[in-house]
This record gives sequence, C-alpha cells and structure tokens, in this order.
Amino acid sequence: MAENTPAQGSTKGKEIACMVCGIASIVASYGYGFGLICAIVSLVLGSQLAKAGVQSTFTKVGKITGIIGLILSIIGTIASIAVAVLYGAAAAAYSY
Repeated sequence: MAENTPAQGSTKGKEIACMVCGIASIVASYGYGFGLICAIVSLVLGSQLAKAGVQSTFTKVGKITGIIGLILSIIGTIASIAVAVLYGAAAAAYSY
C-alpha cells in the first residue's frame, strides 16, 4: 500500500498564504487584532513549511513580514490601550 505523501509542489498554496498573511499583518497591524491574527498564521505556516524542508522566497518573505507584523501589532495594541486609558483619565478629570 502506498504512503499518503503530498505530491511535489503541493506546498505552493501554503507558501503563498504564508507570504500574503505576513504582508497583511503589516498592513493591518493597527486593526484591532487582525494584524496579530495574520502574523500568527504567517508564522505558523512558515514553521510548518520549514519542518517540511521547504526553502523558498515566499516562505522567507512570509516569516520576515510575519515577525515585523507581530511586533507592529503588539506596539499598536499597547498604543491603543494607552490612548484609551489616557483619554478616560482626561475625561474623568474634566467631568462636570
């Protein structure tokens, strides 16, 4: 009985998805968690492809942009929380 192995070139969809999610994570890094989700998906796909032994430009770009998007998303989330806290404190100080 033949093993159930993927055919050569069947990882191309994952490679492209990794790159697209990485780029989307940068674009949507201040999008209330959407960039964070895309960054995590990109990094997971990149690690799966690395375990499978796939070394392509799409995968490298996806992993790099995923890391950048993750960092920007974390910074954006912290900045949004800080603005909300400061706005709340300012509103409470000037309540009539």
